[in-house]
Amino acid sequence: MWWKDLDFSSKLPFFGDRVVETYLWIAVACFEPQYSYARIIQAKLLAITTVIDDMCDAYVTPAELELFLEAIERCDNGSIDRLPKYMKSCYQAIFDVYKEIEEKENTERFFCVHYAKEAMDTRD
Repeated sequence: MWWKDLDFSSKLPFFGDRVVETYLWIAVACFEPQYSYARIIQAKLLAITTVIDDMCDAYVTPAELELFLEAIERCDNGSIDRLPKYMKSCYQAIFDVYKEIEEKENTERFFCVHYAKEAMDTRD
């Protein structure tokens, strides 16, 4: 199971495990059977977002947050080495979900991840 494999409960003991809650939020908004793949991806991204929120609320210093945001803006796995240990698993999870989306998207919709990455990049 994807969430259990991430093992956030032992790596990030300060976060609240709300993966079922996040899936239900997405399932209510996007319940039609043809949107099952969208539900999976949105639930994963929302679950990771809740981890980031808990991390920022309870643990992150402003300097660490700046490193984390720079790594997300770059969207490359080379940025992971500059992050504190506890942030690496969260960053890797984000990176892996976007890789999964890129790999599963068909050729007609290949641009979707590009636009998502572009939206996250605030370096202008």
